[in-house]
Amino acid sequence: MQLPEGNDCPLPPGEVVNRWALRVDGYLGGRANLHWRVSRGGRPLVLRRYQEKPIGDIGYELRVLQRLDALGWPVPVAVDELLVVDGRTWCLFTWLPGASPTVTESRSEQRALGRLLARLHADLETLVDLGQRPGCQRAEALLADPVLRRRLRDYERLFPEQARILRWHVDRANECFDALDLRDRRLIVIHSDFGLPNLLYQDGKLTGVIDFEGTHLNHRASDFALGWRAKRDEIVRGYDEVRPLDELDWALLTPALWSWVFLGVADEIHAMTTGAIKPHGFDWQVGVLRRRSPLMGVAGVPYPDLPR
Repeated sequence: MQLPEGNDCPLPPGEVVNRWALRVDGYLGGRANLHWRVSRGGRPLVLRRYQEKPIGDIGYELRVLQRLDALGWPVPVAVDELLVVDGRTWCLFTWLPGASPTVTESRSEQRALGRLLARLHADLETLVDLGQRPGCQRAEALLADPVLRRRLRDYERLFPEQARILRWHVDRANECFDALDLRDRRLIVIHSDFGLPNLLYQDGKLTGVIDFEGTHLNHRASDFALGWRAKRDEIVRGYDEVRPLDELDWALLTPALWSWVFLGVADEIHAMTTGAIKPHGFDWQVGVLRRRSPLMGVAGVPYPDLPR
């Protein structure tokens, strides 16, 4: 893995480095979470600084990784206890070789990704005894949250058209969920951010499945969100070749995707309306929501102003 060069990369605090007797070998970057390649006693490791408000209980993520490692998956596992310094949580993980592949968007690449997710799910579904991750919700609960509805109304004062698009898709997704009988639906532990950027390969061999930060209990259809995004249909078809989707899975595909798009939206709107961040139009979220795929079926009714 190529490390960034230059002297402008952030460094972990000395307390963390000294506590774990680390040598910092390079900065690996990150968005919400930051990562460094480090070593201890000559052993390469990865140091992670979690975002200020981690997604759910970090211990749950670490237990999922331990279980998958025991099942033979190349995943990073913690090598020490969590460390909290200056209000941030730090974790030390095993180093995995390889690099994320260049995305070509080919049909064969998408199919292979779907088949890999199906194989991962075969083992993730054995982890349901872990229960739900504290601080996380199922897809339907996230969109039914009255706080999200209230803040979308607040957001309409800032960006009326974007707010209407967001609210329309929330309402449509809730209609889809309400029409389904999910009372006895079997859930699985999902990766929650499964896609090529979070896979590592070396010499054509899978050497890492990384970034389980959002792993939790949900519908298996929710794990298509990052990879599929209503435009890479071959991922879903590849999965279906290995682990056939039933009628309810197909019906969940669209509302589960839309639910994933709204992760963090309520908090971000609150930050805008309180002046903590500059208001913006949720361009990425709106762009994903306005996509339509043949796999959506009856759930993929166009937003009223979309060209037909």
